[in-house]
Amino acid sequence: MSDNNDSSPDSKDELKDSIEKKDKKLLEDGKKKEKKEKLDEAEVEEIISEMPPEVRRTFKMAMMQSSSLGRFSHPIFDKFNEKHIDKFLDYTQKDDDNLYKLKSSNRWFYLLYTLLGLGFFIFLITFLLPIDREIFIEILKLTVAFAGGVGSGYGIKSLIDKKNN
Repeated sequence: MSDNNDSSPDSKDELKDSIEKKDKKLLEDGKKKEKKEKLDEAEVEEIISEMPPEVRRTFKMAMMQSSSLGRFSHPIFDKFNEKHIDKFLDYTQKDDDNLYKLKSSNRWFYLLYTLLGLGFFIFLITFLLPIDREIFIEILKLTVAFAGGVGSGYGIKSLIDKKNN
């Protein structure tokens, strides 16, 4: 068996004493900081009197305004209560639901536009390619240019929307 047992009464008392000493030291340090942070009115007046006249006038005006205003709040915030918060959250939920419905309906339109474009391309290949190859190539060039313009416009619009949001 070891003679140095941490559960002995002496070691517990020593531990308590060391904890109490640390607590007292922290408390004293905290009081010193509070004394340093709190300036007497006389010290403040002395500091203000050492300032240049223009700065002193501006500083005094700012001090008077901040002391007279106290807690500034807009009158509408005083009337805001739980019912308003609930209503605001309900409207936000409805807005999110509507945005989801809009995005899902837009997906159907994108699918429709893609299918129409694909159908037009198949129509050109099937009926126009065997008749006149040069007209087919010209129409294909115009179609690719149009699709590139639409894609560029859509890309620029989405980039601007990302910057704004």
